[in-house]
Amino acid sequence: MRRFALAAIFCCACGDNKPNAATHPDQPITRTTTAAALDSLPRLDVTDGRLVCLAVGQAPCPTTAVTANWLRDGKYATWEFHRPIEIWTPNKTDPEFLGSVGDAANQYDVVLSVAETQTGFTVISYTNKMTIQFDRAGRYLTSLPLPPVSTTHNRGYSGDVSFYQLIREGGQDSAAIFEVRTTIDPGDTVGHSLINVPLPWLRLHDGRPMNQMPLFPTLPSYAFAPDSDIVWASGDTIAAERRSSTGALRWKLTSDVPGPVITPAALKVLRDKLAQDDKAKLAGFDSSAARTGKSYPAVTGLFVAPDGRVVLVGPQVPVRDSTDFLVLDKTGLPAGRFAMPNRTRPLLFAGDSILVHRAGANAQPELRWLVLKTH
Repeated sequence: MRRFALAAIFCCACGDNKPNAATHPDQPITRTTTAAALDSLPRLDVTDGRLVCLAVGQAPCPTTAVTANWLRDGKYATWEFHRPIEIWTPNKTDPEFLGSVGDAANQYDVVLSVAETQTGFTVISYTNKMTIQFDRAGRYLTSLPLPPVSTTHNRGYSGDVSFYQLIREGGQDSAAIFEVRTTIDPGDTVGHSLINVPLPWLRLHDGRPMNQMPLFPTLPSYAFAPDSDIVWASGDTIAAERRSSTGALRWKLTSDVPGPVITPAALKVLRDKLAQDDKAKLAGFDSSAARTGKSYPAVTGLFVAPDGRVVLVGPQVPVRDSTDFLVLDKTGLPAGRFAMPNRTRPLLFAGDSILVHRAGANAQPELRWLVLKTH
């Protein structure tokens, strides 16, 4: 359960701080698409763009499960557990480091989120349950206690928008509720609700699941645009919408197109990876499989470019070696599709390019911008 709750925070670090080329229509745009229309979209070529860094020991470069967030003026931050936060600036080869790793009040080790604000930088540190403030030169300012973070209550930043994500009880014998609120700062637990949807596959009591989880639970995916609009997708079908910070609809794309069908072969691949003499794990897997629907989630992640374009991330299917991505223009119109290997992790979307973490030269991890081009 924890990995799904945290994934929603890590996936949505895709905002920016100032509106760029994104504009809003005079009236809300609503449109419907079909499987045939999506299949007819142009396939985009994914080609190598600028290499940011290669983890060969000569320069700092992420090595494992890296996360990223847009900062200001085209800068972005990357971080991973137990390593310093890195601030990357366009046209500069090496990053600047923010703070240091440790367990003191002015340090971090396990980081949930990083943002650049009006006064400097804010780090949400899970290690010491603090929000740590640095000035614009990266000097430590202060630390404030962080409200409890758990598998069902998380907080973070998308660009410089502070948000609070929670999964709460929906009432006796009712589905749990997935909610996202914009907040004044990470310490705010009230905020303004923007997403409030049930999770049919989950029941909670005292913050704990009351039922066996399906193998592929569907969670909403979301990200904040440069002007604090939210773009989100429910995940069960290929659909998305953009709303203002007050809830006004900008555009909405709907469809009844589900994710790929879950086949017995895919379930067998996963089951065969378990220790076959561990009866408890096998029984748990079988119980989860029995609660699993017929299709994978249609959308498992979402990125918003500074200019308002959107990328929807499809599911990773055990019997496939690649993941499908759908590009929407700034009004929500499907504009193209592309695929990338499952081991290529997208981090940020810039409209015509995408920042990824993947195996590079000699299988060493690299951070690289890839370019999206129409055939």
